[in-house]
Amino acid sequence: MTFTAFLLIFGSAVTHATWNLLAKKRKMGLAFYAIICTMGALIWGHVQFWTPVKIFSLPPAFWGIIAGTVFFDIFYGVGIILIYKKMEMASAYPVMRSLPIVLTALFTTLLGLGNPLTWTAALGFLVVFAGALLMPLSRFSDFKPSQYWNKTSFLLLMAAMGTTGYTIFDSLGVKFIAKHYPEVSNAVRSMTYYSTRGIALSLFFWLVVLCVKEDREEAKEFFRAKDFMPVVAGCFSSTTYILVLLAMNFVSNVSYVQVFRQLGLPVGMFAGVFFLKEKCTLTKLVGVSLILGGLTLSVLKF
Repeated sequence: MTFTAFLLIFGSAVTHATWNLLAKKRKMGLAFYAIICTMGALIWGHVQFWTPVKIFSLPPAFWGIIAGTVFFDIFYGVGIILIYKKMEMASAYPVMRSLPIVLTALFTTLLGLGNPLTWTAALGFLVVFAGALLMPLSRFSDFKPSQYWNKTSFLLLMAAMGTTGYTIFDSLGVKFIAKHYPEVSNAVRSMTYYSTRGIALSLFFWLVVLCVKEDREEAKEFFRAKDFMPVVAGCFSSTTYILVLLAMNFVSNVSYVQVFRQLGLPVGMFAGVFFLKEKCTLTKLVGVSLILGGLTLSVLKF
């Protein structure tokens, strides 16, 4: 885990929390998410015209990776849409972001992806996970299984599995391009991959929107009302993930990217306290302390 990766992930954590806040403030359906994805494709689509990476000359395995990341991103998108219809962001966001920490570490270990995690890193991941689970609670007595295992638990797990899946596939995609084009810079490889996945993802989402009447009407409403909120959210979202893809070039295991993305939780908490005048509870302070302590522990080497 390099300092460059830390800076990139910190920036992505801030923009990720921002676009989720924008999404929560508006009715979020498939059309909203399709516009978000389309903005990413439009902003980074120019890369396809000048990149030295010949996408269509890559082996079929690359397109299998793109199909995998599209599938899991859709899984995540549907999950987050349903979650924000049923839960408050303050309760859903920390849990939704913390579950992939454990899941990504588990699957990368089982599949032998990247360098093995050190015992300090594994312990640090668990500490971050515990801190994230504490943050949405009002008091310590609420820390019990029933608080998390309820009707919405499946939706949270759905979004977490989606995040885990597309993170792993995207890590494979970035490394796949690096293997075939080692002479191309990290930045260009990452932008090329993001542009390709963005085009594929937005096309698939619009196909779904066009096939479902309710989603078609939602899309028409956005255009009639000239509601630019999903456009703004899309700008933040695309910035978030291009930074994540860049960071993947500077870590030995993609699990480090996943855990350090939790920096958005303390950033969001302090922003809420200072700008929105939200309550700063003891559980939030302890949760933030555990997150920061766990992140520090995860990069120590013994």
